[in-house]
Amino acid sequence: MKYLLLFLSIATLSACQSAYELQSASTKGLANSYSCGQINAAFAAYEADKTSFMALKEIAVVSGLEVKPTAATEASSYYESAKAAANIALIVQGCPPRD
Repeated sequence: MKYLLLFLSIATLSACQSAYELQSASTKGLANSYSCGQINAAFAAYEADKTSFMALKEIAVVSGLEVKPTAATEASSYYESAKAAANIALIVQGCPPRD
């Protein structure tokens, strides 16, 4: 019984924190959740290693890019989409887009 109560307490606290983060992000908008520096840093990491799905995932998170990696897909195939998504996120923030 103690474990069930502990589990429910932790789940409730996690849900409250998640709801707060979602509300905060939705008020700011997805692109506004990240600074220009964060967006540029994420894209620079992907640009430095275009074969890394971890770097691609990072830029996807900060820019809203949808990535569906498969065994036949290479991370580098997303370069133009990632650059466009990063530029849109930067413009929304009021920052100059990447060249």
